[in-house]
Amino acid sequence: MAMEELHAAALAYYDNGTQQLRDLAGSFFRSMDTNDDGKISCSEFNEFLQQSGYNWIINDPNFFKRLDRNGDGGLDFGEVLTFYYIIKTRYIRCQGYHCGVHLCGLYFTCVACFDGAHEHRSTFDLCATCYRNRNYYHHQHHTYFLDNHVLLRSKRGLSPYAQPDLNMAITPPPPPAVYNNINYYIAAAPERHSWFQVFRVFEMALAAASVAANWMPTDYRKMNGWRIDQALSLPLQ
Repeated sequence: MAMEELHAAALAYYDNGTQQLRDLAGSFFRSMDTNDDGKISCSEFNEFLQQSGYNWIINDPNFFKRLDRNGDGGLDFGEVLTFYYIIKTRYIRCQGYHCGVHLCGLYFTCVACFDGAHEHRSTFDLCATCYRNRNYYHHQHHTYFLDNHVLLRSKRGLSPYAQPDLNMAITPPPPPAVYNNINYYIAAAPERHSWFQVFRVFEMALAAASVAANWMPTDYRKMNGWRIDQALSLPLQ
């Protein structure tokens, strides 16, 4: 699914680009197509990688197959656009122990590093597996991670270095709806079941944990072995 989404994004950028950018994309494709057959073979692809310095892709034998969406053994113009989009926007690797997978889809990133709030000014990114299993070593005071989608949404409307607000990322519950054979309309809220109360408390806990992760004193967190998933213990009534 990640490759399909990247392909769709590449085509969306192309379709909304200027004519000059489209012409340059066409020239890029033709420069790779050395035998002028209208598609990029695996040998032409590897030749480009070797000459352009993208050796990290050569070490992934399945990369060409993933790009070749229709499995015909060659890359068409749209598939080459996807390739260009990946190498220019997705050169991100998991920094977990002995992992190093390329993060083309969803991944977790250290919020403090993302904001450039330390001396190295580079991001610290993890695949979901390494983050879940704590398969990494990082700055002891940088304990707050968000996935890239939630991080983007939680920064909406805030200044560049403001702390993320998870309330901006959580989707509000939809109003109850009633259907009949003719119309669709919004009805008065029915009596909620017990699961709804638990669901709402869970949402509030996530938002409160976000605040705690950003504002709780570092020494207190270290002293108490603080973790984001242990920040709150709310009664579910």
